[in-house]
Amino acid sequence: EAERLHRESLAIMREFGDGNGEAGSLHGLGNIAKTRGDLAEAERLYRESLAIKREIGDRGGEAISLNNLGNIAKTRGDLAEAERLQRESLAIMREIGDRKGEAASLSNLGNIAKTRGDVAEAERLHRESLAISREIGGRKGEAASLINLGNTLQIRGDLAAAERLQREGLAIKREMGDRQGEATSIGN
Repeated sequence: EAERLHRESLAIMREFGDGNGEAGSLHGLGNIAKTRGDLAEAERLYRESLAIKREIGDRGGEAISLNNLGNIAKTRGDLAEAERLQRESLAIMREIGDRKGEAASLSNLGNIAKTRGDVAEAERLHRESLAISREIGGRKGEAASLINLGNTLQIRGDLAAAERLQREGLAIKREMGDRQGEATSIGN
């Protein structure tokens, strides 16, 4: 149903020449494809959305598209491309003053560093993301940063600190009513 509605929206946006709306519909369709596990289609849709965002000068939308493309590259195991895309997204987020987006990009870069085996860099990036999320009151980002930092400290072998961070993240997930996030935190 979501796909049908996004496709209907896309057709209308194209009919009226609304580039921003068109890019938004393409982005939504990309999210659906990603959720279904069709990374090639998600990437194609995100790239199409990115091209429109660049054409109309929507820097925030451009950064979000780059972020999503970076996540797909990471999922595929292309860490160099994932890092390049996330760094480009981070630069734009900083340029436009989007602190929430900055924290998300830092968190994604931390996950890339962790996957690469650079635990010290992962910890640094997750701590920076956490500080920003707390500064702006972004509870969802704070929980994600706490959980990611906890996972990183677990790899380093600091189990007491890892558990404390996971419990903090769990408390926020419960506060937000995020049952799936709560389950993940309990598992961690």
